[in-house]
Amino acid sequence: MRKVAWVGAALLLALGASRAGASVIFNDNFDGETVPAGSWVMNDAAFANFNVASGSVDLLTAGNPFGLVGSGTNLSGNFVDLAGSTGQGGTLVTKQTFGYSAGHTVTVSFDVSGDQRGGTDGLFGGFQFASAPAIADLAMTGFTSNMVVGDQVLGTAQLGSTAAFAPFTVSFRALTDGSFTTLVGTNSADNIGPLLDDVSIAESLLTGVPEPQSWALMILGFAGAGAMLRRRPAVATSTLSRLT
Repeated sequence: MRKVAWVGAALLLALGASRAGASVIFNDNFDGETVPAGSWVMNDAAFANFNVASGSVDLLTAGNPFGLVGSGTNLSGNFVDLAGSTGQGGTLVTKQTFGYSAGHTVTVSFDVSGDQRGGTDGLFGGFQFASAPAIADLAMTGFTSNMVVGDQVLGTAQLGSTAAFAPFTVSFRALTDGSFTTLVGTNSADNIGPLLDDVSIAESLLTGVPEPQSWALMILGFAGAGAMLRRRPAVATSTLSRLT
């Protein structure tokens, strides 16, 4: 039994090794931005890592006059109201362009809640590619539908005001090398929008093909299984001889 368990563990380890190794290549929870204590910055356009590509957004911190709160993992920090104070929902786009390699999986994650005031707001987020992308295995969490238009791949959703902070993710597997920026925004037009508290991007470092050490473990596991199968007739013959 111990040998069977050992072989199974070796096979599982070998098969799983090719799926490990995701690396975070970008993360911003807005705590590096300057906000007066217990206050907010109306229609902020001076983010360190983002451009406001359309509309406007407000930057808030804990204790702000509106009673809005950030993510449960960041209650004392800063966060963004994606609908600023101009009546036009805002869109944030990363200033940095990120490259990726064929065979890798890229995932962007946004920590978002409802507006905490009333009504329902639209949310969208995902990738702006440098050119029409060659991708596969498009997947989402949180978002309820996707929109692929030219060089943009976006998840979309409608959030009620009481929706708690949760991760909204979009991921893809690259068929060729490429590059992208990340964007997130709302179509809200009433100066209250979804609240954003964290943006992160991760890229897997391993493809779906096992690395050499993984192949070695698999071969070793199969060899062990074969050896046990070859021994079974001999054990049965020995037992039968003792009985006769």
